[in-house]
Amino acid sequence: MALKLAVQTQFGVPAPEAYAKITNFFGNKDQIQVQVAIYYDESARFSNMATVKENAHYINVDDLKGDIIPAIYEVLKTFSDYAGAEDC
Repeated sequence: MALKLAVQTQFGVPAPEAYAKITNFFGNKDQIQVQVAIYYDESARFSNMATVKENAHYINVDDLKGDIIPAIYEVLKTFSDYAGAEDC
């Protein structure tokens, strides 16, 4: 599971089909920190290329509904960094 979205890379280059993947999450009973790696596109991810951006977000556990990984992706889609993101 991952998200497809349009982003600007750290160098200002557009990545219209960027691939965002959760790489790690940890937390406690109240909140989790989620780390997300963003690649230029899906083929860059599977070719082990470097990320174009990396993000970390805090999510309240109460905002997670259902299975943890799909629930995290659903919450991420509500953040401005992932506006317009689609499941892939």
